[in-house]
Amino acid sequence: MSELGTISGAALQQYLASARTLGVDTDSALEAAGVTPARVNDPDSRIPGEQLEVVLEHLIHSCGDPLFGLHTSRFVQPGSYNVMGYIAMSASTVGEALSRVSVYETLVGDMGTTETALQDGLVEVRWNCRHQRQPVRRHLIENVLGSWVRYTRWLADNEALNPEAVLLEHGPPEDEGLLEDYRQIFRCEIRFNQPCSALLGSPALLEHRLRQPDPQLLSTLEAHAARKMEALGVGSSLTQKVRDCLRNSLEERLPRKEQVAAELHINTRTLHRRLRAEGSSWREILDDLRQELAREYLRDTDLSQACIAEKLGYSDIRSFQRSFSRRHENTPGDFRRQHRS
Repeated sequence: MSELGTISGAALQQYLASARTLGVDTDSALEAAGVTPARVNDPDSRIPGEQLEVVLEHLIHSCGDPLFGLHTSRFVQPGSYNVMGYIAMSASTVGEALSRVSVYETLVGDMGTTETALQDGLVEVRWNCRHQRQPVRRHLIENVLGSWVRYTRWLADNEALNPEAVLLEHGPPEDEGLLEDYRQIFRCEIRFNQPCSALLGSPALLEHRLRQPDPQLLSTLEAHAARKMEALGVGSSLTQKVRDCLRNSLEERLPRKEQVAAELHINTRTLHRRLRAEGSSWREILDDLRQELAREYLRDTDLSQACIAEKLGYSDIRSFQRSFSRRHENTPGDFRRQHRS
């Protein structure tokens, strides 16, 4: 296994497409790294990080663009993210799409890891890059953050959807005139020389609707993604497997934990112990999923609150309303009216 992780052929295509528009001979870059065109053209192929560095160093040097990584974000498309890109397309909101990134980003590559946290009232989406060599690290970071912003705008069909600020761990470009390129892409405050590289945004941004939510297709794609991860030798966490089982059953009935444990071929005691080891619990998973589905039903359907309560396994409508109000500091009725308006 590569110490620098791997990148999928689909993700590498974005860098090659950008370089070709600048007149760069990408075949020589691949040859220098020992990567065949066939591997790049296979979206599911895995290219070691050491070879990725050779390719990127060649492209960066040949194109003469000090912001090559940032400008390459213009070439992002659903296929750039493998099946994860299509999973995001089928989600209902920005937040739901983002929640899938940390689960399935290995399918795109494990050149870095994504973390999401609440910092000073803002959502911080941080990308931790595994590559240390410059200038590769700088270009990878700028590409990832720029691509996230562009792809999110496309998913939401809203070009005015901007973060509050962008944090970059490296310094600004030597040519101050290039700062305008950052502003044109991110359209917000850019902070250089930060402790980490991340996007900062309002929590309200996570509730922004996407253009074509499809819960049924989302479930199918996630099952396909899980099989792909297993083929790569990267199994889903037990937390995610429990969540998938619950989501597949909740629309019909609330399954008992014994049923879910049996479906996962473990007993309930092992289920609780392994969830604790992952920092999770049956109750947390169930509560989080119920609230996610409740938001979907309130936003996207005309189901009555009593019907929603029944579908999600609450004992009565009052239990549902109390649970929703505690989590959102808003009643289900107010939430529906705000998002319908």
